[in-house]
Amino acid sequence: MTITNVRFHFSQTLSSIAVIVLNLSFFYSYGLADTVKIGLSVRATEADLPSTDLGVRVLRPVYATVPVTRDGKTNVTVVMTLWLKRVGAAKGPYDMPHQAQDAIRLVVWVDNPTNLFQRTNGHLLLPTEHAHWSPKLSLETEHPGPVLPINMEPSRRHYRRVWGVGQRPYSYRVDLPAGVGECFKVIEASYPLHKHTICLPPASEGDVCASLAPPDVYTPDKPALYTMIGPVRHPQSSRDWAAHYAEVAGRLVNYVTYHVSIGASGLMLYADELMRRYFARNEQLAQLVHKGHLRLISWELQERSHNDTDGVGRPLGYNYDQGLVGSHNLLGLSSCGANIFVLIGDLDEYIYFPRPGRKWPEPWGRCMGMGGGTSVPEPITIHRLNRFETLTSAVPAANESALWIEPGTLDVRVSADGDSAVQVHSTTPAGATPHPLALYDVVHATPMAKNKGARTPPSLRW
Repeated sequence: MTITNVRFHFSQTLSSIAVIVLNLSFFYSYGLADTVKIGLSVRATEADLPSTDLGVRVLRPVYATVPVTRDGKTNVTVVMTLWLKRVGAAKGPYDMPHQAQDAIRLVVWVDNPTNLFQRTNGHLLLPTEHAHWSPKLSLETEHPGPVLPINMEPSRRHYRRVWGVGQRPYSYRVDLPAGVGECFKVIEASYPLHKHTICLPPASEGDVCASLAPPDVYTPDKPALYTMIGPVRHPQSSRDWAAHYAEVAGRLVNYVTYHVSIGASGLMLYADELMRRYFARNEQLAQLVHKGHLRLISWELQERSHNDTDGVGRPLGYNYDQGLVGSHNLLGLSSCGANIFVLIGDLDEYIYFPRPGRKWPEPWGRCMGMGGGTSVPEPITIHRLNRFETLTSAVPAANESALWIEPGTLDVRVSADGDSAVQVHSTTPAGATPHPLALYDVVHATPMAKNKGARTPPSLRW
């Protein structure tokens, strides 16, 4: 099994494609039992496409005081964003042992208003490392219920295994006793009289998991596979929104139809209101959304670039919030059972099976599957993908980006149902535009450097 990583940079050059050979670089194996039937927490307007928040709620702003920030400032009031989801006790058919307990999981990001551009390699950076300071959170329940401590999930042992912790949000969990109800108040110790109310129904009432991976269709032996991509913003923040999103739409059609053709269930794409509005203009994308192969995840963190005048290095990029997006996705799916897999990647990364005629999940089952057993796997499995750079000799590099704008044909056009088992190397029908991946004919013999890949967010239940 191989995974093709198509590296287009959304300027004028689509510089290269990479092929990932199964050793899967950060395949997040999650169990899901609920699905995104586009019913729960879905928003849509006449000029918009439906989107979902994966059942994740947001609290912001929440304030706290950091004694010392990484840039040496003391007693700084910071602004936090809390994403929350109630998980556990859903009694789904493929739930895992750690999902028996009713609980609330939280992902917490901290912004320092005195330094909004704290960063590393173009990605947001926390004001201080996790080991130096973390929010002290508690959960009020209705009287006479208890006030519960909200505890950090990862331990020091986990942090030693994770690279780039300062780019990742904090991960918290609070187990709920029976009878606590649905409404709570969240408190941070720095401002104990600031109380943030939220009502979270039990996970058993959610429909996210069953919509993504219906349990009568997908099992731990034959799990659903989704890829996940963050917001596709323009790297220079172009004001020509129509042209930019028209090009992105073509690339998305190529991406989704290809992956559906090899057995994937679809793509979870994070998109803000502007993106969703322009994507609605593309009939093929709208059809993919209607059929459930393209799931738009509402994401309202906005562009956050700046002039590079502080000498710190690469400014915040179009994907500055990549760690937050990945952690949000894992949080949203953490209530689901063992019948779903998620591959967190980029629009230039394609799964590819070297042996013709294969479709998901056969290659996974042969390489990493449960071997036909019925036992539930570990809560999360992370596999590393080797990526192989792939190039095309069909066009000069300067013309490469244009290959991906027009939706192409894989033998016969892949229908949005994904019924046809199509091979990229099949002969394209006369007069049809070939799928751009079919034009990539030079594959490097050695994998790309691993340090150019995504890294694991610590917001996981280990």
